[in-house]
Amino acid sequence: MDVSVSTVEWRAEASDAEHVDVKIVVDGMVTKLGSVEATPETCALRRAAANVTELLCGSDSFVANVQPGELVVTHGRDEKRLPIGPSVAITVAPYRMPVGSASGP
Repeated sequence: MDVSVSTVEWRAEASDAEHVDVKIVVDGMVTKLGSVEATPETCALRRAAANVTELLCGSDSFVANVQPGELVVTHGRDEKRLPIGPSVAITVAPYRMPVGSASGP
């Protein structure tokens, strides 16, 4: 039995000294989710399961849930729907702090 699984990676890159730009990468496609008050060091995976993943950045939370044909990402009242085709589950890459910063090399 063939089962399709999508790969998900969270990214939080410093946009200035007090903010990060949060992005999600789904099967290689990067989507910007927003800028929040945090640093890459204050971001971490909270959940990484087959049907849901969550990233915490400072006091903000980004949650991605698998739905038929899409990954629904919520942040507060904002919602984005990202296509995942026939995938019925996700694998979540470990959160890695970006190398360098917005103001440094």
